[in-house]
Amino acid sequence: MLFARRRATNTSFYLNNEEFVNFDSINDNNNNLEEFTSASHSITNDSTTNSTNKMVGRSHSTGPETGSQIISKQQQQQIATGGTTRIKNLNRFTNFVKTGMEGYILSTAKFTCSPVEQPQIILDARIGGVEGVMWNNPSTYYTCNVTKPKKETKLKGLKSFIAYSLTCSTTGIQVSRRYKQFDWLHLQLTNKYLIIPIPPLPEKQVSGRYEEDLIEHRRSILQLWVNKICRHPVLSQSEVWKHFMSCTDETKWKKGKRLAERDEYVGGNFFSSVNAPNVVLDVANVGTAVERFARLSRSLDESCRKIYDQVVETQKRMAGPYKANWQKMASAFDSLGQSLDIGGNANNSSVQNAIKTSAHVLHKIGEQHEEYGHKHLEQLLDFLFVAKGTFAAIPDVVNIHKSAFAKIRENERYQNEGKLSAEDAENIRQKVDVCSYSMLAEINHQQSERDLDFATMFGSFFSQQAAFYHNIGNQLTHLASLYKPK
Repeated sequence: MLFARRRATNTSFYLNNEEFVNFDSINDNNNNLEEFTSASHSITNDSTTNSTNKMVGRSHSTGPETGSQIISKQQQQQIATGGTTRIKNLNRFTNFVKTGMEGYILSTAKFTCSPVEQPQIILDARIGGVEGVMWNNPSTYYTCNVTKPKKETKLKGLKSFIAYSLTCSTTGIQVSRRYKQFDWLHLQLTNKYLIIPIPPLPEKQVSGRYEEDLIEHRRSILQLWVNKICRHPVLSQSEVWKHFMSCTDETKWKKGKRLAERDEYVGGNFFSSVNAPNVVLDVANVGTAVERFARLSRSLDESCRKIYDQVVETQKRMAGPYKANWQKMASAFDSLGQSLDIGGNANNSSVQNAIKTSAHVLHKIGEQHEEYGHKHLEQLLDFLFVAKGTFAAIPDVVNIHKSAFAKIRENERYQNEGKLSAEDAENIRQKVDVCSYSMLAEINHQQSERDLDFATMFGSFFSQQAAFYHNIGNQLTHLASLYKPK
């Protein structure tokens, strides 16, 4: 028996008093059908008709529509900012207030428990200066593999989705997670760790969601995303992330979700859990370092976009004009071989065979161009997607710090006007210093990760390029040997 009830603007039903069915969510236009990667650009072939079907569409956004400045109502309720003060910002709708930064800086946030996570920041004396501010690395790092994408159903087949298996190297536990759950995790990480640019997830998509190449494309980006989380000294130790990759019991999973969504140490309150050095930072040095990082990130974002666009164009050409040119040459050689057959001269059989072999090899080289563009350039595009998405998230992170940093100058003005005591000013300075230490630690982590990522990916790219053209060179060398006099 069906019992209908109205919730908000959606029509929902309960089946047998147990299973909840939201028929609005079954509509293909509904955002709840979000299981698959989108295509930002289609790979087309002007010369061939079948190559287009072999190329996978690309994700083009820099991640979900939830930037680090965007806090849901549920998350806003988590951020306690009680109390009043004369210097509190009157605009309650600014991001500085919504994210809980004001409550943290002015010490009005209230907590009912101690933080489970307590990230530590250290000073590396070997480096010194702002470059020596580091997140304390965990004793051991681990990996997590995203594998075995599999189509699953729920609600007795009314809804279907692709689930991915995650296996952590330290526990060996295998869990199954769908894209919707990755999206939820991304939101939790974004809202909690304001000072950390969270890498983007592949885009949501309904059309073509069960195509094999599209599923693999999404899995590849999810693997890159998971790698970034595992390598981060703070994110890798996050309780919500550990719960995500280790919980196999449905009841415990839901309980863990509720705990994460009720976390008091999110947004600005996260800084209350950070253990920073008790050394006063130089305001000028911090400001210079952050501004340089902001300029660098904007430039890197633009540069990665240019490389991305050029690789996309190269991929199209590999499957289109490049392949077509080689195969047109193959067709011409094949025509020449057929012409020689007319003469029926047995003395020229070796040359005729060489020409026919040339036609076959040239045609195969054309196919190899398409295959290379599809297989190897996809890896580079996935990497660039994650890189440019991370760079694009950095301005929000910098703005969070700038808002807190502005309190230093505000302090001086209020002190001069007699509106702020020396004790309160010192307390605010210490809070801002924790934000600055966190910002500097994240800057140094991002720069070391950037160098490692670029070295790994571009090294692999040029190795693959060398192997590809070396293989073509070997084939052409073999063809040349066929024409040598016996």
